[in-house]
Amino acid sequence: MFLLFVSAIFVMLTKCFCQIDLYILGLFPFEGAWPGGVALLNAVQIGLEQINEREDVLPGYKLNLIWNNSKCNPGLGVDIMYKHLYAPPTKILILGDGCSGVSEATGQSSHLWNLVQMSYVSVSPSLSDKNRFPRFVRSNSPDVDVNPARVEIFKQFGWSNIATLHQSFELFSVPTEDLMARLKEANMTIVRSEIITGSPAVQVKALQDADVRIIVGSFYENMARQVFCEAYKVGLYGNKIVWVINGWFDDFWWLVPDVNVDCTPEEMSRAVEGYIAVDRLYISPIEIPAISGLTPSQYLAVYANRTNNVNYPGTKAAPMGYDSIWALALALNDTLTELIDTGNPKRLEDFAYSDAELGLLIWTKMLNVKYRGVRGQVAFNEKGDPVAMFSIDRIQGGEVQMVGLYDPNLVADVKIEWLPATPIVWAGGKIPKDSLTIYRTTTRLSFPLYLSMCCISALGIALSICFLAFNIHFRKLRIVKMSSPRLNNVILAGCVLLYITVFLEQTDKELVAGLCLSKVYLLTLGFSMAFGALFAKTWRVHVIFTNATKQKKVLKDSQLFVMVGVLVAINTVVLLSWTFIDPLRVIDNDLDPVVYEDRDVEIRSHVETCTSTKQIYFVGTLFGIQGILLLLGTFLAWETRKVKLDGLNDSKMIGLCIYNVIVLSFLGVTVSMTLGSQIELNYALTSIIVIIATTVTMCLIVVPKIVAVRTNSVDIVETTTATNGAAVNTMQSNVHTAKINILELQLKEKDKEIARLKEKLDKAVGGVVPKEEDV
Repeated sequence: MFLLFVSAIFVMLTKCFCQIDLYILGLFPFEGAWPGGVALLNAVQIGLEQINEREDVLPGYKLNLIWNNSKCNPGLGVDIMYKHLYAPPTKILILGDGCSGVSEATGQSSHLWNLVQMSYVSVSPSLSDKNRFPRFVRSNSPDVDVNPARVEIFKQFGWSNIATLHQSFELFSVPTEDLMARLKEANMTIVRSEIITGSPAVQVKALQDADVRIIVGSFYENMARQVFCEAYKVGLYGNKIVWVINGWFDDFWWLVPDVNVDCTPEEMSRAVEGYIAVDRLYISPIEIPAISGLTPSQYLAVYANRTNNVNYPGTKAAPMGYDSIWALALALNDTLTELIDTGNPKRLEDFAYSDAELGLLIWTKMLNVKYRGVRGQVAFNEKGDPVAMFSIDRIQGGEVQMVGLYDPNLVADVKIEWLPATPIVWAGGKIPKDSLTIYRTTTRLSFPLYLSMCCISALGIALSICFLAFNIHFRKLRIVKMSSPRLNNVILAGCVLLYITVFLEQTDKELVAGLCLSKVYLLTLGFSMAFGALFAKTWRVHVIFTNATKQKKVLKDSQLFVMVGVLVAINTVVLLSWTFIDPLRVIDNDLDPVVYEDRDVEIRSHVETCTSTKQIYFVGTLFGIQGILLLLGTFLAWETRKVKLDGLNDSKMIGLCIYNVIVLSFLGVTVSMTLGSQIELNYALTSIIVIIATTVTMCLIVVPKIVAVRTNSVDIVETTTATNGAAVNTMQSNVHTAKINILELQLKEKDKEIARLKEKLDKAVGGVVPKEEDV
């Protein structure tokens, strides 16, 4: 018994006094952009103590950590490293830093001392570049590794319109660029990408103005507080907005007091509610003992006891520090084993900064380390990055909850496993949309309206045909013949063309241009024929009765047809010039969007219209020609207003026709300008104006003749010949008779005047009436 006690004492003394010290340089940020060094240092020290107590890990050696506060400052970190490397004792490894900027600054030169450097939480993607960082390894996955998980989330929720917002550091810009490339590869749209260089107010407002719904944010924790405060101010939060941000922030990071944030804790809680974070798995959810012998829950209990349950910044990532020191120890242990097994006389204590061979061996063993940590299985790829699972967290009810796991090593297409214990709860039970759902439609006429107008127009055409039949059938009657039946036929033909324009409305995009052109031609030519013939009829009456004391030659129908033809030809030349010089083309005119807030839907409609660059000039020319025609018609109707011969003079009716057209046209133009692009109202208005104006014109010209024929109120005497010459002779005879009647009326008026003068004279001379011949 005594011998056993002595042996135990001897072993203990041997272990205490015969162990060889190995030194590790530690860089920890206790302050700065990410002050998580205190929490990580505690976790590393726990692991270091357990390692030094193990006899199967680095037997005969003791690991010592020389730690320093880098303050998350790259310059300070490099300065600390240089001072320690140029001062004894020799450091065999470097552990740190927690800030990517410091890791980048030190990692670019630490390999020159043949040192392996390991970071516990640095996430900068550039640290994976072995050309710049040939001996750098880390326990935390680079931020680019979370992007596949983000894209997978977007796919599963049907989001394809994404905006990005990141701080202007390489740590955040490289992952953002990688994410944008992945989004394009997945046929997703990058709605907007903003970079924060100072205060995020401008960038957040720009996102709000762009009406983005899904926003990927990459920034430090202190900037995150400013971003969400600004988001609260502009309303970029709530049920319709989803923020996807970094997951390595501390618990309740939004409630940490910050002098740069002027939002209340309640406002910050409302702003961050519902955000999604894709993060590394910091602690394994499975209670399997790690290589240290501690289960995840046991480790957490040990850590809490060591820190007196103080929630230091970085506490969430502390298990990575614990696993990192174990990885370094196992790499050194494997190196020692390799040296012994191969008979190499070197040992770990023989390492020198100039020893490339031993430095390379330590690096090789570092990459081959595989073990189970408190975060789960730990291994590294050829870039020195860990191969690990990711957690998908979401803040629900003010607390961050793990709602899913992303495993990049799964062979299945879907690599996300959603946790049924903590399902995602969406407001209203609906997954937010990635954007306002926009439906683009082409506004066309409703078929009932189009059919109604066409039916009315068809009745007008039928009425025109009936009038035309009446005109042809009774063309030999005096009352019809006196009103120039052939010209009336031209008027009716023009009216038919005007009615047809009602049918020429857009129904298909490929036909729009042709229909527009046809409508312009028919409107112009129909108007020219109808009112040109009316003008010609009135011109003939004006020529006959301009000077009642002289004999005038009556204009023949053929001459009047030439006048109408010239007018039609002038309009045709203008139309053809328009067609060849500046043809009509179809354009889309956007209407005011209609938004349904409750359904997050916006209807954006457009109408197809025909236009051309110089349209105003050609339209003005056509209106000018028709305006001159109406003015001449008005003048001639006024000049012939005293002609009382039934059937020959339609001046009153023509005046009413012109008045009708002018009033309706003015009304139509005014209302059309007011209605703008309301296609149905415009079509209904223009169609009604065309139908009314055309119908009134026809009725004013033809209906009086029909009434006269039906009531026998005129002398219905048929002529003996139907030739054009005989009709003209008959008209000339009637005109001469009319002139004689007018002269007789004038003589009667003069006789009355003479009688009045005789009475005045009789009174003047005292009742003596002179003789008529004396008067």
